[in-house]
Amino acid sequence: MKNSLNLDKTANLRIPGLDALRGIAALGVAIFHFHYYFDAGPNFLILQPFYNGAPFFVDLFFILSGFLLTQVYSHIKSYRELLIRRIARLFPLQWLSLILVMLGQYYYKLIYGTPFIYTFNDIYHFMLNIFLLQETGLQKGFSFNGPSWSISVEWIINLIFFIFINKSKRLIIASLILIASSLTLIVAFVGNLTYLTKLFGFLDTGLLKACFGFFIGVLTAKLANLIHLRNSANFAWDVITFLSLPALFYFLASTYINNMLGFQLAVVGLLMPLIIISVANGRIFKKLLSLRPLTWLGDISYAVYLLHFPIQIFIFMFRKHLPFPLNSGEALLCYLVLVTSISHLVFVYFERPAQTYVRNKLRHFPFIAAKAV
Repeated sequence: MKNSLNLDKTANLRIPGLDALRGIAALGVAIFHFHYYFDAGPNFLILQPFYNGAPFFVDLFFILSGFLLTQVYSHIKSYRELLIRRIARLFPLQWLSLILVMLGQYYYKLIYGTPFIYTFNDIYHFMLNIFLLQETGLQKGFSFNGPSWSISVEWIINLIFFIFINKSKRLIIASLILIASSLTLIVAFVGNLTYLTKLFGFLDTGLLKACFGFFIGVLTAKLANLIHLRNSANFAWDVITFLSLPALFYFLASTYINNMLGFQLAVVGLLMPLIIISVANGRIFKKLLSLRPLTWLGDISYAVYLLHFPIQIFIFMFRKHLPFPLNSGEALLCYLVLVTSISHLVFVYFERPAQTYVRNKLRHFPFIAAKAV
């Protein structure tokens, strides 16, 4: 089936407007962890959705990932080529952030005697992180770059997704089964989308969370194709976006509401997919979110997500030498400037070149050689 949404072929097959959502979500997670880890940051009303509801930005990541991969990768027939592209996308920056965290934790422990936040930083968990297996049920707890747990579970879900991507009907059936299965287990045994634990001693609930969100994104993409949204861009979608975004941010800001499983499932299963479709097909919001500053934020979103924690280690290590307290607006602003600046440099000089290098090397590797489609 032909993709229904216009893909920007000059920008790595993007769907205009959605990169900005990913960038805003990544920045939201970075703000949340600054507040959560340090008990810091100014208590501004506008920041409450980030302080109180940023864990749901991870659900938005999963939905966006399912949606975008379905739209962008559906033309690729080779499982090996899909695998190569995903390895090149996920692993180089994961390894860089792992090394930075390892160095940061080493010096932090020398100074303060204990690790910063995450304590399972041994060789076993290092190897889990190397292979993106740190949140698959094999771990004893969060380790090294804790926020990378979501990359780990998405990697596993991607491996399943690629089996069905070229079989449209089977993909829809598989998505429905996986959504229903993960939802049943979450409702019956977990009771909260934000609660990460192991069921039955081995099944990581992060995998269930990723499975639910990712395949919701897959079905959202299929729905977009089915109703031929490519030719339906109009202001009605902007009205939907205009009404949906305040509802989402109210949900994120209210700890009373966002702790209720029913509201969680409604937002992740219905509201977020609706926002994705309406943003991608509206006129005003699509143009607004396609402005260069916001697409730039989308470019660096992966780096922001993986690098904000190692940056925080060094900030907290030298906090006594800072010219202002961490709970000030100045501290938050400087932190965001630092995170985005470093992420930009890493994106330009490491992430993009590393992706190209890894793709080229793997395509010529004798046991993984695959022809690009």
